[in-house]
Parts: sequence; structure tokens; C-alpha cells
Amino acid sequence: MTETTAIACAHVFKDERRVTVVVHHTDGVWQLVCGQHDHPSDCSDFVAVGLEHLSERQSNLEAIRDLPRGWMAEYIPGGWTRFAHDD
Repeated sequence: MTETTAIACAHVFKDERRVTVVVHHTDGVWQLVCGQHDHPSDCSDFVAVGLEHLSERQSNLEAIRDLPRGWMAEYIPGGWTRFAHDD
């Protein structure tokens, strides 16, 4: 199986926090973050990671695997809410 590359904040990468915001950018890049606002302004703590690896740790990510390019999803207890995202 080919691994899908994503970028994640350090909190998600280190498994300190769960993913609560997912952006599937129009260029195909997946971005998964904890949704908190305590990251460096230049996003220097973001790390490349396999999307499948994160899905193994957080099973509810499977529900957004079909998120189209140009869309984002936010996890609110109970499920994911999807929105069009303006890159």
C-alpha cells in the first residue's frame, strides 16, 4: 500500500493531542492539526507523516478519508463537520 503523505503539528505527531482539524488543500496536501493556537507563527513545528499512520492511532480519521481537495473538516464531539476551504 502506498502511504499518503500529510503534514501534522508536533502535538499530533508526538501523540500528545488528537487531530481536530483536517485540511485537504487544493494541491493535494493533507494537513492535520490539534486545533490549538500554540504553534510557532511560521509552523516550524509541523512534520511530514503518513496519513495511514495517523489513522491507525486515531480511528475516527477514516471518516474523512474521502474529503475532497479544497475542503476542511473539524471534529466536534459526535462527528466531523465539513466546510469548503479557500486556499
